This record gives sequence, C-alpha cells and structure tokens, in this order.
Amino acid sequence: MLLKVTFLIFAAGCTLLFLIALRKGESYEAYVENLDPKMYPMKDFYVIGFFLNDTKAFRLRGKLEEKLKRESKLIWDNAYYEYYAILTWAQFLSAALFTCCVGFILCGFAADASMVMVLGIMVLVLMAEWNLIMSKMKEAIQKRKEASDMEFSNMILKLSLLINSGMILREAWELVAYGKEGDLYDLMRKACEYMRNGDSDAAAINKFGVLSDSAEIMKFSSTMIQGMEKGNSELSGFLMDQAAEQLQHKRQLALQEGEKAAGKLIIPLGITFAGIIMIIVSAAMQSLSF
Repeated sequence: MLLKVTFLIFAAGCTLLFLIALRKGESYEAYVENLDPKMYPMKDFYVIGFFLNDTKAFRLRGKLEEKLKRESKLIWDNAYYEYYAILTWAQFLSAALFTCCVGFILCGFAADASMVMVLGIMVLVLMAEWNLIMSKMKEAIQKRKEASDMEFSNMILKLSLLINSGMILREAWELVAYGKEGDLYDLMRKACEYMRNGDSDAAAINKFGVLSDSAEIMKFSSTMIQGMEKGNSELSGFLMDQAAEQLQHKRQLALQEGEKAAGKLIIPLGITFAGIIMIIVSAAMQSLSF
C-alpha cells in the first residue's frame, strides 16, 4: 500500500510539472512554429522541453551538450547548431516527462504483482526514447557519410575532367555541385555558398571536408588545398590519382556493404530454420503418440 501511495505521489508531481511546463511553454511557441510537422510530428509538445531546459535542474550541460552541439554543427553548420542541439534535448525531456506521468499513474493503480512489471516497462520506454531521440543526428550523419563515400569517386572524376579541360577550380566545383542531387553534392553546394559569401576557395573546401565527417573526404580536401597552391597542372594530376584511388575504395565499400547485408540475413534464416525444426519435431511427436 505504501508503495502505491509513493507511486501516486510521483505521478501527481510529474503531472503537475507537465501541466506547469505546458502552460509556461506557450512563450516558446515561436521556437517550434516553423518546424516541419513530417519530421517533428509532436512539435507542439516540445515547448515543454524548451521550458524545462531553461530551469537549472533540467538544463542541457556537460558532455551531452558538447556531443549534441558537435553533431548538430555537422548537419546545420554554425548558423543554427545551438538551436538544434537544444531541440533534441527538448524532445527527450517532453517525451520522458509524459512517459513518467503515465508510468507512475499505472504503477499506482496496478495490482501488487504487476507494479514491478509496469515500472520495468516504463524504464524500457524511457531507454527507448533516449536511444531514438539522442541518436537521430548521429544516424543522419553516418547515413550521409556513407552515401558521400559511395559517390565520392564519381565526383572526383568529374572534377578532374573539367579541370583538365581548362576550367578553373571554382567554376568546375559549381558545375559538379549543381549537376546532380545527393548528400555529397549538397555539401558541395554549401561550399559554393561559402565562396559566394566571401570565403576563399581553400577555406570553403576545408569546411566541405569537415562537414562530411568522412576521413577520406577530409584527407582529400586537405591535400587538395595543398595542390591548389601549386597551380592547375599539379591539381589535375592529383585529382586523377585520387579518382583511381577512390574507385578502388568504392569497390571495398561495396564489398563491405554486401557482407553486412549477408550478416543481417542470418537472423531471419535462423528463425526460419528453427520454425522448420519445430514443425518436423511436432509432426514426429504426433506420429509417435499414435
């Protein structure tokens, strides 16, 4: 009985905090107004998290703040990275507080034998929310990195052909960037924007490498900057060598992806095999019973 009362007190506290945060969060509506509802379907509730983040107890801080800002900067660059880092934290706070409200209420009204199970489910839901929300940017960066690595050799080949034909680097870069859709070309177009906004070609290409978060592309961009200092003749030769090297790297990536796909098939094949064994054993048991 005492445990149930404790759970109901927690439920009352979480519910009161939820209602206060929802009411006070109205002043944060401008923070979520322009979010895409397809990407953020529960965006109206994120004001709860924004309000909680402005309190001392729930403020984003420490290593988690550094991690989210680092990941956000790779996606949104320097313009909005702080906002999207806090948005991710606000998403988790909003979802976690709602889960605690529902979870403690269910624990308070559950039978004695079911309380531990309900509490365990609540903890699992909180862990799932943490993993889903906090890893979203990391997964997006990894997905973009893999797509960029696969397209990288084609991009270098196009760039080298244009420069060998006599085109200057900036013109060749823009022509390649706007000639095709894809994650790698989106990053190239960002570099074009940097160039138009006053950055040097070398600075823009360096940012292109950093935003890709790919060791191969960062190595390419730093080496390319060194080649730019020696002139177009050195640069075109470097690009041809890089194209051949990256083509081999692309083949290795394709083989690795094939191995990963084969590994993923092991589990469904194992389940299917176990099902077949169970059917055979069941049929054999039925025949023996006669």
